[in-house]
Amino acid sequence: MVDASVVAKWVLPVETCQENALKLRNDHASGMAELFAPTILTAEVANALWRAVKLKRLTEEDAQEALKTLGDTKITLYELDWSQISQVLKIACMLDSAIYDAAYLFLSDKIEAQLVTSDTKLYEKAKEHFHVLHIKDY
Repeated sequence: MVDASVVAKWVLPVETCQENALKLRNDHASGMAELFAPTILTAEVANALWRAVKLKRLTEEDAQEALKTLGDTKITLYELDWSQISQVLKIACMLDSAIYDAAYLFLSDKIEAQLVTSDTKLYEKAKEHFHVLHIKDY
């Protein structure tokens, strides 16, 4: 299980813990790690790329190319239904976290997979309740 904070490191220049994120990507590409995420992953990563374009860290063309490259990564994406989103809301309220962060935690719990994140706030809030790993420890 992987969240957008890690996937964005695969394509953004000069990121903290980028070596660890790229190791996870390479492990996935070689079949050593299987990656899953809710479908919001695509929008979250695109938003990170948009911010990078806005801050002139990337050109729009580079951002578009990054999205094409990420489309080839074969991360299994799960669509969450209204009932599942209700459970996501419970997690968000319990942890005082954003819905999109809670969606990753819900899905990781549902499919019994460890969530790998580089979001330190999410990691700190979730580590007592969910199976979560900070990318720095990968």
